[in-house]
Order: sequence, then C-alpha cells, then structure tokens
Amino acid sequence: MAQTKALAGSNVSRSRLAPFSIQLLKYHQNPDHENSSLLSLFPASYCSDSYDLVSPDGHLATCIMKELDIERLSRIQRWLWVAGSPVPARPLHSQIWKDREIVITEDMHMHLVWTTGKIFIKPLPRFLLEPAVWTDFLCCSENCDCSAGADGEMQDCEQRKLHKVALGFLYSYAALIRHESDLLLAKERYLLPNDNIRWYDWTTFIRQLDTEHIYPDINPRFYHKELQLSRLDYIYYFIQGNPAGFARRWHRSSTFLKANLGWITATTVYIVVVLTSMQVGLATEALGRDHAFQSASYGLTIFSILGPLICAGLVVVLSVCILVYDASQILVKVNRRLDHFGGQPGYGRN
Repeated sequence: MAQTKALAGSNVSRSRLAPFSIQLLKYHQNPDHENSSLLSLFPASYCSDSYDLVSPDGHLATCIMKELDIERLSRIQRWLWVAGSPVPARPLHSQIWKDREIVITEDMHMHLVWTTGKIFIKPLPRFLLEPAVWTDFLCCSENCDCSAGADGEMQDCEQRKLHKVALGFLYSYAALIRHESDLLLAKERYLLPNDNIRWYDWTTFIRQLDTEHIYPDINPRFYHKELQLSRLDYIYYFIQGNPAGFARRWHRSSTFLKANLGWITATTVYIVVVLTSMQVGLATEALGRDHAFQSASYGLTIFSILGPLICAGLVVVLSVCILVYDASQILVKVNRRLDHFGGQPGYGRN
C-alpha cells in the first residue's frame, strides 16, 4: 500500500510539470502582445456545445478540451484490444509501405484509425509543443483534487485527465516518427506545425518525454497501435447498441444498402455454384444413393432460398434503424438551435 501511494505521489508530481522543456516551435513571443502570441498556437475557432463557432480567445481551456476529446473511445476502452493490439503504432514509413494513404483529420477520435487503403492522423497542434501551455492548462495545480482512493487507485482531476490524453497523443507521435525519414514524411504530409523542426531537436524532445516509462501518465487509448475502423464499428454496433457505428461512413441510405447488399450478392453467386455442383453430384450413381449427400443438398437448398432473403431483410431493417436514429439526432440538434435562435427575428417557434 505504501508503495502504491508513493507511486501515486510520483505520478501526481509528474502531472504538475510539462513533460518536456525544449522549444520546438521557437516562435518569438512579444511581452506586449503575450495573449495574441499564445492565441497563435490555437485553432482559429472551435464548435461549442450549442454548435456556435467560437474564438479560443477567453476560452482556451474549453478549446483544449474540445481538441483532446476522446469520449467515444473511452466508452469502449475495455474492448479496444479487439481493434488494435496494445503495442506502439507503426512508424510513418511503414504506413506508406503498407500502401495506406495518410488522411488528415482534426478529430482526436479518428487519430490512428485505419481502413482499407488509408489511415487517419491528426496533425500535431502547435499548443501541445509549447511548455507554457502545459503549465497553465494541462498540469495539476498545487491544490489539485488528485488523490488516492480507498483501494489505492488514483482519482484523477480534470486537468490530469487532459494531461494523460495530451501526453498519450505525443507518445503516438514518438511512435510515428522514429527515423529521420519519418520526420521528412511528417513534414511532407503537413503533420507537423513547423517545417524547421530539426532531427536533433526531435530526438531531444522524445528523450525528454521518457517514453520507456510513460505508460502510467498516458490515457489507455494510446497503449494501442492503429485501430481498425470496421472493428470499432462492430464494437459500437454490438456493445454500445449504436446502429450508426463508431464513424459514419454512409451519408445516404442508398450508399449503405449498396455497400452491404454487395456481399450478399457475392455470397448468393457462390451458393449457386455449389448448388449446381451438387445437382451434378446427385445425377451420378454413387452420390445419388448417398443419404448424407442428399441431406446436405436438401439443407443447402433450403439455406440458399431463405439465407439471402433473411440477410437482405436484416440489412433493410438496419438501414431503417440508422434512418430513424439519424432523424432523432437531427431533431435534437434542430430543437437546440431553434432554442438558441429564439431571441432572434425569424427563428423563434410560432
């Protein structure tokens, strides 16, 4: 127990400090315009909970929370091993070698998620490379609420939770950029905010992160390598009961039907080939008298009639469920926006 408390205290003390000191950006901060210099490290705007575009000015903490949000992945944390092994992500040159196109995403949920022929990667934000931002927004304060519970496990405060996600994100980049060729690829694909980052500076940055002993200080999502999108969808289908899956890949019902009826058609063609072969077999004297072969032929005939119909019916039912789910989500957003516009001419409810 004493050892657990000592380890907990050590982790808390780590979360009160920036995980690195090197200035990779090397931007020139003007003391007379300190706020504007800091704002230049953040996105121009972010979408609020009421779907408004808001400038980070005066809302830096909220902007950081939006940038580091991984709530959808946290819901299925215990099942992430199904989508990706708990090992570091492959480096960028390996992604190219696997013929995966690097697609930029600004959604942290989609960072290091792959599907056929492509992998989604979130570019490294400028603010995560500035130690002052870590000190002001991502590190625990002296009187933070982090404490050890009755069972000795850490009870993380909100700052520490953000700290773990941010540090885990940096850890993922340590895995992606292992060689100088990876650094060149990252610059070429616009994954880094500064083209002037030198290889020597990057190796110093990784050394200061202490990646070998980083695991207690990062969010468990980043224990895993690239996550397979189709498996994340299945986890959301069956574990979360969400018909839309993890990430919507079909923006129309017709696209969803076409994508899923294709494999049913291919399976039906294969069944036709098997039935034709069985028909030839039944015409022979040896197999025509074989009761086991006759039973198998009978069973496959029934399956070939009912199987495709049942599968097609399930696809249609699932398509309707997705349509109903989308409609309900749209109505929620419409009602929220109408309430938000209520005080403006032409947008109130009659």
